[in-house]
Amino acid sequence: MLRHGVPEGEIRETLKNEGYPKDVIDNVFKPHHYDMRSWYLFFGIVVCLAGLYLFYTKGTLLIFIFGILLFLAYFYEIKRLNDLKKVK
Repeated sequence: MLRHGVPEGEIRETLKNEGYPKDVIDNVFKPHHYDMRSWYLFFGIVVCLAGLYLFYTKGTLLIFIFGILLFLAYFYEIKRLNDLKKVK
C-alpha cells in the first residue's frame, strides 16, 4: 500500500481498526537507520587531501581541519552503529 502512495497514517489507522496491537504496528513501521560511514570516510579523505594541498600552496589550514572533523564524524558513526547493535 505504501508503494501505491497510501499515507503511512492511513495504513496505521486501518491496521488499528482491524485489531492489531500498537506494538505490532510500530514494528512494521520501524525507522530506517542509515549507514553513513563510507560517505564520511570518502569525503574525509578527499577534503584532507584538498586541505593539505591548500596548506602547502596558500598556507591555510581551515580545509584540512574540516577533513579531520569528517574523520571524527566517521568514528562517531562507527560507535553509534555498534551501540545500536548492542541494544538489539
